[in-house]
Amino acid sequence: MKKYAAITSMDRKYYDHCGRAMLRSYKQHWSTLFPLYVYNEDDFQIKVKTVTPFGWNLGQEYVNFQNRHSNSRVKTFAKKAFPIIDAMQNIDCERLIWLDADTIIKAQMPTQLFDLITPDDVLSTHFSVWHTKDEIEYHSCETGFFILNTKHAGYKDFYNTYRDIYYNDKTQGLRRFYDGEVYGKTVELMEEKGHKMLNLNPARHKTPMSRSVISPYITHYKAGLKDRQDFDSLVSDEV
Repeated sequence: MKKYAAITSMDRKYYDHCGRAMLRSYKQHWSTLFPLYVYNEDDFQIKVKTVTPFGWNLGQEYVNFQNRHSNSRVKTFAKKAFPIIDAMQNIDCERLIWLDADTIIKAQMPTQLFDLITPDDVLSTHFSVWHTKDEIEYHSCETGFFILNTKHAGYKDFYNTYRDIYYNDKTQGLRRFYDGEVYGKTVELMEEKGHKMLNLNPARHKTPMSRSVISPYITHYKAGLKDRQDFDSLVSDEV
């Protein structure tokens, strides 16, 4: 199996609602496969063994971004994007996995499946989604789960492009300045340069993870469903 590492981010409120359960589900099912690093805003204490708190030292560019933007949604989604930027630069691995804090891991995924969906010639493994606004179709990604190949020839270019959009507010061609839209735009730009991607949503579902090859192993709780869900009930008390 390749050298994998996973990352996520959350604040204390999110940790109490769903993040702790997500981390416990990782401990139960995937902790023997690879490490999980948690970007924990305000450095709150994480009481789940096998995960590594990473703090919230995201640099001056993160501070600048938060200061110059007034849209609360843009500011919130940037709290996901900047940990991704930091991890791409600083975490040593061959494949970097993102897991949203509102996902629950249900079973141990076979290592063969991880390797199957992350071949050496693929730069990004993700769920593409498409949205139409003013009769224009925009490519985005459902970024509850994605994997980046850090050893790919295009990885540095992917990192620089994704980072540049955030550092310099390069929103041209974006439907919204959200992390999934920026990831989708970066994927498009890398594909234009000839880099191979693996889209796990070829049928173009709007909620793709539950209809994908990884659905037996992980569930992403989104929007209203997430707000109503008792996450602690989803994880064994033995964890």
